[in-house]
Amino acid sequence: MKIFGTDYDGVIINIEPQKARAFGAILNKYWKIDKQEVESFWHKTGGTSRKYKFDYFYTKQFNKKLPEMEYQKIESEYNQFLREHIYPDLYLLPGALELLKFARSNFDHTFISTGMPTERINFLVKLNHVSEYFDLILGTDDEFPSKTEHFKKAVSEWNPDEIIFVADSAEDMKIAKKANAIPIGILTNRTKRELIKGGAETTCHLQDAVSVIKKFM
Repeated sequence: MKIFGTDYDGVIINIEPQKARAFGAILNKYWKIDKQEVESFWHKTGGTSRKYKFDYFYTKQFNKKLPEMEYQKIESEYNQFLREHIYPDLYLLPGALELLKFARSNFDHTFISTGMPTERINFLVKLNHVSEYFDLILGTDDEFPSKTEHFKKAVSEWNPDEIIFVADSAEDMKIAKKANAIPIGILTNRTKRELIKGGAETTCHLQDAVSVIKKFM
């Protein structure tokens, strides 16, 4: 059995730069943290959950754990900003729909693994009209605090002989490799060197992903 997995932002859509800037603005507003530091951290930790990023800066700034009520408040404002200013202009990246159609036709099962909160990824998949291309849509929450749990879920669900996973961050390459998947790095927001260093089996631009995946099947 062969299964296909993909990150969402950076492969199907790309709002990473906008999200990083918004994250910097929100943390500067609430916690007086330097915007550039926050944006840089966001890009360096691509593939990790949004909550992890909030937790990191709160602990660094205040030397204590981020309270749940504080997290919910700042997360809500961040989501509201994205919904009002970023999501209305969303579009699928060139090559994304071709990739999804190929995966649906040539793999036994397909899944999304993203660091977005579960509620948010479900919203976006419906907004982009691509729900039909996935058997599992996995975001981060209490049940799945990281992408490591996503791969465990996919393996326990389907017991695959092969997993091919495409994403655009070095952290994703590392996690996929540890899960015995074949990590393919997409050159959307990171360099070939960064992705290979993270553990990518190979890299390519999104428009070439289908032809590259065929070589591993």
